[in-house]
Amino acid sequence: MLLGRVARMYYEHGLTHQEIANALGLSRIRVTRLLAEARDKGLVEIIVHVEESLFADEERDLSARYGLLQAWVAPSVPDSAKADRAFATVGADALGSVIEKDAVVALGLSTAVALVVQEVPQRQLGARFVPLAGGASGLVNGANPHEIALSLAAKTGGQAFYLPAPLLAVSAEAARTATADPGVADVLGLAAKADLLVAGLGGSEAGQGLLLGSLDERQHTELGALGAVGDLAGRFFDAEGRAVTGELDERVVGLTLTQMQQIPHRLVIARGASKVDALRVALENGLVNMLVTDAETAGALLA
Repeated sequence: MLLGRVARMYYEHGLTHQEIANALGLSRIRVTRLLAEARDKGLVEIIVHVEESLFADEERDLSARYGLLQAWVAPSVPDSAKADRAFATVGADALGSVIEKDAVVALGLSTAVALVVQEVPQRQLGARFVPLAGGASGLVNGANPHEIALSLAAKTGGQAFYLPAPLLAVSAEAARTATADPGVADVLGLAAKADLLVAGLGGSEAGQGLLLGSLDERQHTELGALGAVGDLAGRFFDAEGRAVTGELDERVVGLTLTQMQQIPHRLVIARGASKVDALRVALENGLVNMLVTDAETAGALLA
């Protein structure tokens, strides 16, 4: 296989691009492209043995500004695929450092968390992964909390718990009925006693969160009138970090903001200009105390 031969000649035998080109009858440009392709396809993995983060200053400043236990910052690059991979890699490092053996980890609905989980390496931890709220219907992108729980459990030799309920019930009465179900109550009870919360963060405008995208115009208007700036695991909060109550909140099947804040370690994974306002409120008011984000978002939060 040409890719493998080129990769081994360069990384194992130390040949230059030109030496490989001469040996295989290729152009130097072709060799460069083949080496890049070998990295993209995972034939080559480069590990840098350096403890200090690439954005150590920003992580320190974020922690100091918002009183965080820890922050992780990924590079911001124009290429969306490379940006996703960098963000997921940094997020996976963060999860690897905060998920302890035999811990209970409560997980929220989030495409950002699902992206990060893809990069989590195999590691035996024996942790228990539990949804902190129900799932959204129609999603097939791995963003539902029970899907994330299954993936993390498979990668860490742990246990995954399923919450048999929707994130947003059809009515407040239906939500109360679902929450009273023993299977749901037991799972939410375990989530409330979690050691670690891991979730994404939704904004207050269309397209800024999985839950928000499922609401109609009337519900958007109602949330705006109530002062909602974002949501954490389906629970909307205002500019002071207070829970936004009302008909929509009563339909959510999951932990309340107060219950979430009682979990000692609360990690939010979020990035992008559309999330800055909600992130700032969540950080300033102690809704979360650990953060994974990218350099551009970090800069906005520190501005």
